[in-house]
Amino acid sequence: MKKVIYEAYGDADVLKVADFRINEPADGEVLVKIMAAGINPVDYKIRKGALKFIYRAKLPRTPGGEISGIVEKTGSTQSAFKPGDKVYAMLPISVGGYSEYVNVKEDLLSLMPKNISFNEAAVIPLAGLTALQALRDKGNISKGMKVLINGGSGGVGMFAIQIAKAFGAEVTAVCSGKNINFVRSFGADHVVDYEKEDFTKLTDKFDIILDAVAKSSFGKCKKILKEKSVFITTIPSPPVMLRQIINPMVNKKAFGILTKPLSKDLDYLTNLIAQGKLKASIEKVYSMEEAANAHKHIETGRVKGKLVIKMNH
Repeated sequence: MKKVIYEAYGDADVLKVADFRINEPADGEVLVKIMAAGINPVDYKIRKGALKFIYRAKLPRTPGGEISGIVEKTGSTQSAFKPGDKVYAMLPISVGGYSEYVNVKEDLLSLMPKNISFNEAAVIPLAGLTALQALRDKGNISKGMKVLINGGSGGVGMFAIQIAKAFGAEVTAVCSGKNINFVRSFGADHVVDYEKEDFTKLTDKFDIILDAVAKSSFGKCKKILKEKSVFITTIPSPPVMLRQIINPMVNKKAFGILTKPLSKDLDYLTNLIAQGKLKASIEKVYSMEEAANAHKHIETGRVKGKLVIKMNH
């Protein structure tokens, strides 16, 4: 099989396609023939070595934290899955998805929603679970809350808007002017064009601020947080990690989200998709051989929705 690897930290050009043998699935594992893999900012941040304070990658490494595909073989006769099942999953950080095949633990897999494509399914797990676990588990979101999403046009942002609306929240999204209609299409009640207005100087105050692009800070946002409120960022930087220590003693709390690859949470998203409450938008599809170009694209910080690698078996 073929997969994308890098043997040293560096820019996008360290990525290359290499041949590897397919390993048999162990008991409790499923061999998945990957049809598509989602691309996320964390992929290039790990590749560059920017997240060594959180995770030091074992090299060579294959990037990619979310996949969709078809069950090829099960490692146990008592498996909940069978060959031919269409599945999707968020992978552990040590397992890469830019690959033609991968062995996945069964408790990380979910059956794909029947009303979406492999490409759409591949871009949901990591970004969708990040949005869900941030808003629900860290933010304790509930009906009527006022939520601000910084980076509403990105992968985590577009899912966060929809999930917040599914919980009955009032959503303000921050994006560039050219993406205002795109962000509104996901249900945002209000949109702030960051090119014209600094959202941290709004007069409104919010119960939850989710910095889905990790470009702001608790210090900048605390003025627009309500007295009992939560700031959440997708990169748990050292200042945020230190702030978390005093969370039990303060009303305005700050969290960095470390997403957990839980199939039960993915099943929750599957139900939202089936109800028409959650959808994905893909800006561009790449081949495995174009992985370096895909990383250069996402590093611009200007991706509308998600990027995906489609496998050509």
